[in-house]
Amino acid sequence: MRMNRILLPALVSLLAMGCGKAAVRTQALAPEKPAPAVTAQKETVAKAEPEASKEQAPEEGRHEVGDYVVYRFSGSFQKAPVTLTERVVAREKNALVIDFILEEGKVATELRVRLSDASETRGEVLGVQRIEKGKLVPAGVDEYEALMAKTMVVADENEAALGSEHVVAVMGNDLLPAKRTSFRVKIGEKKATLTTVVSDKFSWGDLSGEITADDGSVIYRAEVVNVGHVVETKTGKEPQVARSDYEDYE
Repeated sequence: MRMNRILLPALVSLLAMGCGKAAVRTQALAPEKPAPAVTAQKETVAKAEPEASKEQAPEEGRHEVGDYVVYRFSGSFQKAPVTLTERVVAREKNALVIDFILEEGKVATELRVRLSDASETRGEVLGVQRIEKGKLVPAGVDEYEALMAKTMVVADENEAALGSEHVVAVMGNDLLPAKRTSFRVKIGEKKATLTTVVSDKFSWGDLSGEITADDGSVIYRAEVVNVGHVVETKTGKEPQVARSDYEDYE
């Protein structure tokens, strides 16, 4: 799932072409926002939202140092659930530096990735470093791609769009106008339904994505479990949330 927003893949676009991915942690600094709950919304109300969304989009889409999101990926595509944390550690003129932390049980893989934030190339990988024992080690784009591949699933065929509806996603105290869309897909020999929930007001990526086989089993589920902002303090006693082993930025 890859979105042309900050970084998380967009299930809809990638699965339509043959692959996909989707993907929140926070504290004391800014109130923690739990995973979003989604409820159906009357179309008359939903139609009033897009204009306000477009007016605010440029501001809401801007990520600042300390912003982070945590996604959880589960389903039969993996032996066990994994989490992916992304935190902005630096903002440059036309680029963002983001720490990616993939946790597979007790094993964590950490990368520091420099991404283009220019409108014409937003999301393009400009450089990758691996974080090892508190040190930055040069790495290649292939390591970043390998890390992200562990949060993706490949659809062999996108058979049809089943429809979409306007919904309201509840995240903490925030109500986000969103759209839920469903597709018929094929994963190997299994026929399944892909459902995604997206919102223009959530700039990290899709709010959720799920692929469910016709027998009811979940092949793939991507969900936001936490989102927030880490506020640095002079005392250095801020909660250690969404933190990599290398906290300096040079």
